[in-house]
Amino acid sequence: MYFSKRDKSITYINHYSGLLEVEGEGLLLREDTEVWPTEAKNWQKEYGTLSVTEGITGLGEGYLDFFSNIGCLILSRTVESVAASPELDQKLCKNKVLIRGEYNTFAERFAQEKGLKFLHCDIPLAEDDIEIAHEHDIITLRFHENGSADIHYNCFTPGSSAGSYGGGEYARELPRDFYVGCSLEQFANNFPERLREQLTANEMLRRFLDAANSRKKEKP
Repeated sequence: MYFSKRDKSITYINHYSGLLEVEGEGLLLREDTEVWPTEAKNWQKEYGTLSVTEGITGLGEGYLDFFSNIGCLILSRTVESVAASPELDQKLCKNKVLIRGEYNTFAERFAQEKGLKFLHCDIPLAEDDIEIAHEHDIITLRFHENGSADIHYNCFTPGSSAGSYGGGEYARELPRDFYVGCSLEQFANNFPERLREQLTANEMLRRFLDAANSRKKEKP
């Protein structure tokens, strides 16, 4: 984890998968790329995906230029602006940067304006505690560039010794038209009853189903 030297409330959570998440509030400035505890000037180059989480409202001038190696930019629904120069626009197009976010948000408009591909962001669905197996599952609806979707399960279980953890991951493929005519309540029917409250309260999932079905109806 890194912290902005300008504003310690702005934090970077680094993942081994090449994902870098930035958390905070308000506008991100170029100065926020100066972080501690690392002193490396090119610390950002090991990350291919930058995820700007909810609470952040915009990316100021020069901020995105710093992340020259990203191939995917995920913008939360609170982001309303990204300062971009002609040089940055050219770089984004040259690198074929994928823009991800929710439908009908700035993220989608930004992709359209810059001539970049847009893909709906993955949707955290629920967390499932299976007491009989001492298992904790994190369940996510994932979207892929080829147009497919799946339900991903990241499972955590106690290991064979104290302090160790087991588990694994698996995914259940979905039909490409799984959302057609599907309400939030109908979607929840595909999961155990113990998850129903979490699923029916999931506003991101509700927004996706409403928007996806609306677009389906608008197509000739």
